[in-house]
Amino acid sequence: MLPDGYELAETSVFKNEKKYPMVIISAFSARTSAFIGSRLEFYIIARNTETGLLSWIISDYETNTNSHDPKNGFCGYTSDPVVFTTTPYGELLIDFKGLRNSKKFSVSADLKSGKIEDLDEELWIEGNLSIDYGGELKDESSNTFSLIFDPALMKEAVNISIENIDIKENSYLSSIIDYDKPERAAVFPYSQHFIIKQDLKKNELTNETDLNNQIKIFLSRTGFKTMSGDDIKKPLIAGMLISSLLNLGLILFLLIKLLT
Repeated sequence: MLPDGYELAETSVFKNEKKYPMVIISAFSARTSAFIGSRLEFYIIARNTETGLLSWIISDYETNTNSHDPKNGFCGYTSDPVVFTTTPYGELLIDFKGLRNSKKFSVSADLKSGKIEDLDEELWIEGNLSIDYGGELKDESSNTFSLIFDPALMKEAVNISIENIDIKENSYLSSIIDYDKPERAAVFPYSQHFIIKQDLKKNELTNETDLNNQIKIFLSRTGFKTMSGDDIKKPLIAGMLISSLLNLGLILFLLIKLLT
């Protein structure tokens, strides 16, 4: 599942823990100017042999909203039903059912049992500066990209003990992981804001200093345009008018041909 230029790497979720090869399953809510929904993503943690950076390789995903990947381009939702929520009793509930392959991921966790601990900086900061697609999602045209975020968002998370996690079903990556025996579970009890900057030069972000420079540039920018209903209505109306004019022109052309 790893693309060319990567090799398996050993890492840890929390600081000062034993390092080992890792597959990460991540569920989160996404809200952008174009769509709102939930996503389930599967990563293999590898090392970029050119840069030496720890890297997150996206190997599969599910979502209940619009999406994009290098192999399939823009596409609609892939999973239904989808549940990603917490209860008033301190439970985390996650349930995804894939439409393409009937695979399922269903898990619950007791959030009250966890405690805040420091995260491994190499995995959570350096790793998010080197992200790529692998497996069936990889395309020759796709390149490594970086997320721009405040490092404080990756400083710590809630460490949930394995005894308080119940994996009811998981059909994903079953050929390479023992899905019912996870090593760690981390929960971020706050929102995380990411920016994907498409015009970054190759290997422009390689460490936290580069990341902080990009944050300063982003925070200094002003005049961002928010999406409104007119952004959708105007192109739709223009498209309908052009289509109507073309149809009218075609009808007039056919009438003239018949009459002559």
